[in-house]
Amino acid sequence: MTHHGKGAINFALRVLCLLIAIACVTMLLWQFSARIQGQRANDAMRQLYDPGASAEEETPVPQEAFAQLLEANPDTVGYLIASDSIEFAVVQRDNEYYLTHNFFGEEAVEGTAFMDQGNSIDPMDEHLLIHGHNMRDGSVFGDLDEFRDLDFLKENAVVTFNTIYEDRLYVPIAVFDISATPGDQSFMDMQVFNFETDEDFMNFVNEAKDRSIFDIPVDVERGDQLLSLVTCSYTNDNGRLVVMLRALRDTETPDSIRSSIVSTTSAAA
Repeated sequence: MTHHGKGAINFALRVLCLLIAIACVTMLLWQFSARIQGQRANDAMRQLYDPGASAEEETPVPQEAFAQLLEANPDTVGYLIASDSIEFAVVQRDNEYYLTHNFFGEEAVEGTAFMDQGNSIDPMDEHLLIHGHNMRDGSVFGDLDEFRDLDFLKENAVVTFNTIYEDRLYVPIAVFDISATPGDQSFMDMQVFNFETDEDFMNFVNEAKDRSIFDIPVDVERGDQLLSLVTCSYTNDNGRLVVMLRALRDTETPDSIRSSIVSTTSAAA
């Protein structure tokens, strides 16, 4: 090969390396920009929720705490606080739009948390289902995986989910993986919102508990409100991670249920 030919090849390789470097930098800048956009949108959304506000009228008029959130986005149905990093308004439209749009309707790869389109909060379904992307940067439900850690579960044993009509605390009953593909051996239909019989209700709960990676000493009975937080996982084909909770009962206190979970929850056998 001539010196000229080698020089041409070296030049072409240098150009190719430069183009690859530019592409990598561009991708990193885009990811950084998207993350900053998501953080700003989430911070702005949090500022609109005012749990200290009160309204003189009774439900089903929306709570005054949601006034600014509803003004910013009429799709708002609730506000979720599951940990320090999992805190945001929950919206509801169809099961597609908020996969690619944030709370303010801006196109965003992280989307935002949304309630299943089949759910109702007035009247309240027996089982509420909230979806969210599993983002690497921890946004939306990116940190839901942390509930696989026993210490994290114990530290976040009481979850707040306030709908626009009422406030409720929830406690975890199961953390488990499923497939969202019907026919798969790991499939479980999570889009069941009400139950015809006590047996149907308990079969649903017991299936979740049987799948759970933890033995959580929280009993469940018909009449308990259920809440499931769902995100993508990679343990199954078309996998999902589910954190299922039930509402705190009037006879329970956050401290008592937290103490029980902290002292007796263990990894499943």
